[in-house]
Amino acid sequence: MSTKTKVMSLICVGLFLCVVVIVTNATDRGAAAGEAEDPRVVFGTSPFDPARILRGTNVVKDTFALRQAGQSEKTVEQTRKNIQVLKGLPDSQLFLVMNFVATSLGVQCNFCHVQQGKDPKTGFTKWVWESDDKPEKQAARRMMQMVLSIKANDKVDFRENPVTCYTCHRGQTKPIGLPPMPLARSGHEPGPNDAAPNVRPASPSVDQIFAKYVEAVGGSAATSTKTLVLKGKREASQDRNWPNEISVAIPDKFLIVATTPQGPVRQIVNGDKGSVMNGANVRALAPAEAIEAKRSWEELFNVIKVKMSAGMRSGGVGKVGERDANIVERVTDTRTERYYFDSQTGLLLRKITINQTVLMPFSEQLDFEDYRDVDGVKVPFTIRYSAIDTFNSWTRTFTEIKRNAPLEDTLFAIPVAPPK
Repeated sequence: MSTKTKVMSLICVGLFLCVVVIVTNATDRGAAAGEAEDPRVVFGTSPFDPARILRGTNVVKDTFALRQAGQSEKTVEQTRKNIQVLKGLPDSQLFLVMNFVATSLGVQCNFCHVQQGKDPKTGFTKWVWESDDKPEKQAARRMMQMVLSIKANDKVDFRENPVTCYTCHRGQTKPIGLPPMPLARSGHEPGPNDAAPNVRPASPSVDQIFAKYVEAVGGSAATSTKTLVLKGKREASQDRNWPNEISVAIPDKFLIVATTPQGPVRQIVNGDKGSVMNGANVRALAPAEAIEAKRSWEELFNVIKVKMSAGMRSGGVGKVGERDANIVERVTDTRTERYYFDSQTGLLLRKITINQTVLMPFSEQLDFEDYRDVDGVKVPFTIRYSAIDTFNSWTRTFTEIKRNAPLEDTLFAIPVAPPK
């Protein structure tokens, strides 16, 4: 057995017992004092957090925005109690890590964490995150230390390694470690129903893919679009469904108005400035936040959702459902982005983003569906965002989209917070 194979085997063995530790290291200051808290509120992902409601981006991007702004984010050991293994993990990544582990094992938080009933005033569960009472937590902590030691000693870089919690667990707490007998195939014989490998045609160049894409969405009509107004609804789990109206003035002005049960929430980006208004409360966005929101909204709502840039490369041919797609990749130290363009129509069907963290990669997915003609350009009337947790996923469907409707500059004026 080669050294690499041994390392990979040890990693899988460690992941078999260790992945739960990620969940168990998280503690909450308020819960320790006996306060009733919803984990989504604790981790800054309240269903009515205006910035995250409207932006629809994940916390890895929030961390990136902080780095761009030169701000230092606190780590989990600075914000929570009894952290023994995950020291150095940015606090904003903890919610992603917990969702990834829960999904990988097919469990919920109480698999490792201690509960103390519900608070009668709020109805939220009382959690004692720092408690080590459950044996699953203590065993998992030891296994996580082993895996991190292997990673450090053998220079296994998880950015180049697809092994994660899900590799072994596949949605269950006990992975299947042995093949079922009798064997259908082996190293000496093919399986009885093995088909001949498909020979796929070579994918076109990145230049050719983007030229076809721009032509598919409208060519000169797409590139000359000045404004878009999109009306529809945003739907998410737990009945978090509300109307949305989005106004875009190309190249750098965006307004999103969401009518929530608590009242309208408005988020504006105008150049490198932005704000969130929830009732009388106004929060100014930092320049890095505004730039990141602008980048995300260009991708979601503009006619041309992605432009060719330096460093892009062909990723071969893949599938989106039953459709063949040409893949274009953009890879950095912190993120891999893959764009799937329909091989026949040239339209953008999907984008998959793999965000690198200090522990493991996390994926998110955007799907663009139901393309229709709007005044000479093709735009999707359905956009789906899939996160590692269903709570953070959403679907936007539009009933009306207008191109080049007149929009006054005052619509994008940044409000000023009233004096306190």
